[in-house]
Amino acid sequence: MPKGLAADDVDLDRALGLLSLPREVGKHPDDGEPIMAGVGRFGPYVQHAKVYANLSAGDDVLTVGLNRAVVLIEEKRAKRAHKGRRGADPGRALGEHPDKGGPVVVKNGRYGPYASHDGVNATLPSDLTPETTTLEQAVALLDARSARGGKKRAAAKPRTVAAETAAPEAKPSPKSKATRKSKAAKPPAKRTKAPPPKSMDQ
Repeated sequence: MPKGLAADDVDLDRALGLLSLPREVGKHPDDGEPIMAGVGRFGPYVQHAKVYANLSAGDDVLTVGLNRAVVLIEEKRAKRAHKGRRGADPGRALGEHPDKGGPVVVKNGRYGPYASHDGVNATLPSDLTPETTTLEQAVALLDARSARGGKKRAAAKPRTVAAETAAPEAKPSPKSKATRKSKAAKPPAKRTKAPPPKSMDQ
């Protein structure tokens, strides 16, 4: 059931109508594709292709007409296009850094407001906003951040691995090779037997 609709206000015809949702409101005049009306997670809506537009408080999902549905769809499409062109927050320029030069700006970021200068970002304390921060306050925050290592690191150079060259094995000199060959070819010396002892009778 749509939000805000009390059970006591639902009669049989309305209940049957809600059960029949989503319903086709009509064809879009530009491309002839159907525009549907239904009740979703965020309340009553009209839908054309991938564009969903919520119904206003005075619109009834069971009776909203084609003209009204087309207006809601085109308004939602226009908001999407404007949001896409807006891009990132350019920030509020406070002036040049007194010591280093270059613009100092304050912005609203994903994690809260911050001051920025030359790649260094410093979060604003809770008592400051981008609209009330002065150049002196921003510079003090940025200098403190830079002292703590807030400077963006330069892109790391690709690591090159030097080719390791193994020392060539020491080759035996021709002389030592020939010496080993001659020693291997030389047969071992034969052992000579000692003569037998002479007899006492001779």
